[in-house]
Amino acid sequence: MTQQRLQTKEGICAYLGDISPTTYDKWQSRGLVPGPVRGTNRYDLRAHDLALDRASGLAEPVHAIGRPRSALEEFEAGHAH
Repeated sequence: MTQQRLQTKEGICAYLGDISPTTYDKWQSRGLVPGPVRGTNRYDLRAHDLALDRASGLAEPVHAIGRPRSALEEFEAGHAH
């Protein structure tokens, strides 16, 4: 059986290591996980994988057009006001 991409909050908490909904909310407030898909109460597994890969340093930041940012773009993004 394949795992469904969109999960309930309980499902995403189980996917992330059986964390509690309270822990999930703390992670979301710190920007570690993205929260539900806009306009729904479902959580995207792939979005969570990508967010955690980035937080862990496993994925390069991606520019809005789908390519990794250059060193200059990274600098500018980090120093934007």
